[in-house]
Amino acid sequence: MEYHLTKKTISRLRYAADTVTEQAVDIDLSLPDYCPDIEKILSCTLIPEVNMTNVSGDRLNIEGSSRVRVVYLDGDRSIRVYEYRAPFSESLPIKGESSDCVVDVDAKPEYLNCRALSPRKLSLHGAFSLSARIAVKDEQAYYAYDDGDELQTKSDTLAVSTLCGMSSESFSVQEDISVSGKSDISTLISHRLSARITDMKAIQNKIMLNAELKLDLMYLSGIEAPTLECMSYSLPISRVVDCDGVDENAVIDGELSVMSSDVHLSDDALDGSSVLSLDARLCFNTLCYASSEIEMLSDAFSTDRDAQVQTEPFSCNSGVLCLAFTDTGKATIGLDEEIGKVLDVHCEKLTASYTAADDKVTINARMTVGIYFEDQESEIRYVERDAEFDYCPDTQSFTDVLRLRAAVDSLSYRLKDSRHIELRAELCYRLTVCKRMSCAAVSGVSADDDAPKKAKDSTLILYYADDGERVWDIAKRFCSRPADIIAENELEGETIGAGMMLMIPTA
Repeated sequence: MEYHLTKKTISRLRYAADTVTEQAVDIDLSLPDYCPDIEKILSCTLIPEVNMTNVSGDRLNIEGSSRVRVVYLDGDRSIRVYEYRAPFSESLPIKGESSDCVVDVDAKPEYLNCRALSPRKLSLHGAFSLSARIAVKDEQAYYAYDDGDELQTKSDTLAVSTLCGMSSESFSVQEDISVSGKSDISTLISHRLSARITDMKAIQNKIMLNAELKLDLMYLSGIEAPTLECMSYSLPISRVVDCDGVDENAVIDGELSVMSSDVHLSDDALDGSSVLSLDARLCFNTLCYASSEIEMLSDAFSTDRDAQVQTEPFSCNSGVLCLAFTDTGKATIGLDEEIGKVLDVHCEKLTASYTAADDKVTINARMTVGIYFEDQESEIRYVERDAEFDYCPDTQSFTDVLRLRAAVDSLSYRLKDSRHIELRAELCYRLTVCKRMSCAAVSGVSADDDAPKKAKDSTLILYYADDGERVWDIAKRFCSRPADIIAENELEGETIGAGMMLMIPTA
């Protein structure tokens, strides 16, 4: 016979895709007529942008553009900039169809080589990576027994974190920024836009998002004798995002990323000041968790028949938390030639990884730093150097890291000597951590009706328990009901002291 078990489920996170692919960039381009000839290339930057993601059947389709920014000196040793966009598309396989999912695609430049074939022709060869993760809601089964007392059962109470909601929303931010005191901006050289979440709050089926956009600009100031200058601008944003299944107790694992951005000078100002037009596309992805307790059937036996117990692996997360840390890292980078004046120091690329061992998490952040400077002859130059920062946050002894995100909040510097720059980086880390639980869960119990257990010779057995033995283990050994042992010996708990004499009912 098969004993009837009640099947129950909890919602958990599963990744239908978690992959990294590389896209090659091979471009031969000619400068348009309005651009002066190239005398010397200062920097060539690859900026991959994701414009659209779409799940169709068992494929993830990604479309975007590779933006290449070339900063160079013309024949008059003046700084010039030229940008070129090339579209790209990618289709990746996923595990099964995923109509209800959260797609997270991160595009990062890997390298770019730029060579001037002539004063007006460039050859560019490089690559960027596409990291794609598709989160879907999966069901983890467990079982309970509530069909009478024919079967003796043991259930474990587990504190679990279930996936209660998830959402993905893309939206545009368009803003005209009046730059007071910067009316002499003549040319925008480059911009970098980053997004930082300042607060998230869940209410019934919605998430209140507050964030800050930080726009870093490098530009030429003046007409007759233009100089290279930098500025930063912060723009607060707020948004209400639909997310079915969440309430005020949900733990929100949210990420706000910049998919694409464009900044250009506008002529709309009436007072003569410079106006910058920002057009950006952002994506807000959320995975939300709720805490609950479940009673999972972990063992069973019959006092009347020989029962066969089938088990299957059970795994879940417990105590999911989203932790935020800020760390100040310092590093010294050296240049091959003497510095006359530093014009700009910025983060060109940031990657972060972690190692977890002995209940300790160590984060390693690797930053590629771009430096514009004048040498001793007042010649403008550009170099890139790598800097590394290590940080050990207090993760409260959690056993698993679900996600790590890192961002640069600010980057400052000082000249240590004529060839060395000391960096001071304010780095923000967001860690989603949990405790991983794995065990064997009972998935079925069967018994042979034609093979009943033989009757015992006596109705009571005298037994001396070992230290730490539990009532369940003793009951299973002697095919006795745990409740009868507890009642017969007037026990208050499951654990028994060493040498304690027990009367074991067997009838």
